[in-house]
Amino acid sequence: MAFDLADRGIYGLATSEHLRFADVDANGHVNNGSFIELLENARVSYLRRIVRPHGAEGGLPRFRLVIGRIEADFKRQMFYPGTATACARLIEAHQRKVVIGQALFDGEGQCTAVQKVIMVSLDEQTHKSTPFDPAVRAALETLAASRDGLPV
Repeated sequence: MAFDLADRGIYGLATSEHLRFADVDANGHVNNGSFIELLENARVSYLRRIVRPHGAEGGLPRFRLVIGRIEADFKRQMFYPGTATACARLIEAHQRKVVIGQALFDGEGQCTAVQKVIMVSLDEQTHKSTPFDPAVRAALETLAASRDGLPV
C-alpha cells in the first residue's frame, strides 16, 4: 500500500512539539537537524505504543529495533517561536526490517517535512540482524495495512 506521508489523516499517533530558540540556525529558521529530533520524539512514542511489554494483554514477543537508514525530505521552513506536530506510523513490514513513515507539520498544519526510517530487527545476543518472530511479523503487517497504523 502506498501512503502519502504528507497527509495528516494517515497518522493515528501525533505528538505536540514546542520549537526552541536553540533549534534556530544561522539562517534564522529551525535547523533541519532539529526536524529529525522532533520526528524522533513521535517515532519513539509510536513504538512504545505498538510494542507492548511481553506478557501484557495482547502483547507481542519481545523484539528490538535499531535504525538502519533515515530518508528525509524537507518541504517548508519553520520559525521560532512556534509549535509543531510530529507524526509516525508503520508503513511497511518485511522479514528483518520495518519502515516507519513520518511527517512534521507546523503550527498552521502545513507539512514541513516527511521521512522514512528503516528499522532493523536486532538479535540482542549477537547484535546482528535477525528475522522477526512470525507472530510479530504478522502483527506488524496488520499495522502497516491499517488505516492509521495503530492497533485496534
